[in-house]
Amino acid sequence: MQQCIALCQGERRTGQYWGRGYIFQKGEGKVKKYIMVIDEGTTGTRALLFDRDFHIVSQSYVEFTQYTPSEDKVEHDAMEIWEKTVDMCRKAMEQAGAQAEDIAGIGITNQRATAVIWDKETGEPLCRAIVWQDMRTADRCAEINESEWGAKCKQATGWTVAPVYSSLMIEWLMKNNEEVNRKLRDGSAMFGTIDTWLVWKLTGGKRHTISYSNASVTGSLNLSDCTWYKEFLDYLDIPVEIYPELVEDSGDYGETVPELFGRSIPIAACIADQHAALFAQGCRENGMAKLTNGTGSFLDLNIGENCVVLEGSDTVIAWKIGGKICYAVEGYAAVTGSAVQWFRDGMKLIKKSSEIEALAESVSDTNGVYFVPALTGLGAPYWDPFARGMIIGITRGTTDAHVARAVLTSIAFSIRDITDAIETHTGSPVKDVRIDGGASENNLLAQMFADYLNCKIARPASVEATSLGAAELAGLGTGFWKMEDLDRAMTYDAEFVPKMPAGQREK
Repeated sequence: MQQCIALCQGERRTGQYWGRGYIFQKGEGKVKKYIMVIDEGTTGTRALLFDRDFHIVSQSYVEFTQYTPSEDKVEHDAMEIWEKTVDMCRKAMEQAGAQAEDIAGIGITNQRATAVIWDKETGEPLCRAIVWQDMRTADRCAEINESEWGAKCKQATGWTVAPVYSSLMIEWLMKNNEEVNRKLRDGSAMFGTIDTWLVWKLTGGKRHTISYSNASVTGSLNLSDCTWYKEFLDYLDIPVEIYPELVEDSGDYGETVPELFGRSIPIAACIADQHAALFAQGCRENGMAKLTNGTGSFLDLNIGENCVVLEGSDTVIAWKIGGKICYAVEGYAAVTGSAVQWFRDGMKLIKKSSEIEALAESVSDTNGVYFVPALTGLGAPYWDPFARGMIIGITRGTTDAHVARAVLTSIAFSIRDITDAIETHTGSPVKDVRIDGGASENNLLAQMFADYLNCKIARPASVEATSLGAAELAGLGTGFWKMEDLDRAMTYDAEFVPKMPAGQREK
């Protein structure tokens, strides 16, 4: 990075100077005002500009197409994602009246494990991206888990072999798409997760990278030495050469090509969505946990620098910064926020997702109705891709309100299953959880978390923790912020404590 030059009290100083917190770049003479974040979710693309006080000054969002060619398949058009990403970035800049020279750096956070394969020369995807929710490799996962590779993979990658493994998506494509197979083998095609794809496109094909946090969720990384798990990839007959370069989550990912935004902007961070939320929620010390509630719900517990693999949950690299790796234990329930979407779009009992709170609160309990949210199988700690959802306990007295409350209760039950598994294998109960994500705005659901998890729940004033985490890491990478500045980034507006009697909770 070019040296910074500042004028302070009549003196000319080289190096980096924090005059009122502003950075001046060599040859520019202009204050850097913003960090730009690309937040690439599972259903849409968001671009945001953060100012030096961690405020969102502008943001632009658009959904992209969800392709479901069959019940077990979920796909995205990577080119659509790319085009909408650029469009949203430009719109966010326009809303703030910002030029490229106003932006210190870009941070990217993204849906994890989704596999993109593209042609190295044309830059065009060879097929639709296989999304992390996709279940087409479920039978293959069962086969692997019944073999010696099940235990070996769990120990090496930290993950129970499941359809979310990017490596198994690649194997499926190589077996079922002749062009993908040929081009991956002859080196004319590339693999990456969504962060890899965006960085490659933003830099004009100059950088083929992946962050440590994203790499740890591909089912392709050996956590013990942080290298690609070649032994397993050889077993799957996948050439390790197609995998991208590992880069620290707050690191150098190159610069955008000038024609995109008027001039080059450094890409200074890439971090997987759940890991970004963990960082932003201030869970940067061993023993701190966050719960992100979006399409699915992800509970992440910081376990520090020691890599420990537990049954019933997954171990991931939370982030790598300044040469140090921080690990986390994670459990996820694939269908939580999307259960509300199903209640809205499938059952058509509400018109907006937010309406479920008032409907569920109109009754004091579920009247014996239980909903099992296994619409795409069950995640942690069961790992059963073949399970399916059900509603039981229906009587003539059952109303839409009882089912609504059962849907919300099922989300809390799903997370309780995960915290129970963590407590069983660590001996320590989860006592303090910070929540974020769109579904966390639901006060009734937040109270259910406190009641059924029997712990304190804290909710930030802004539930956009994922975007904030990416902004913070990009700000650290560019000198826009220092680590001590981050202590003022997150404020909390609500706290929920258990109100339910212990006997009722356990029943």
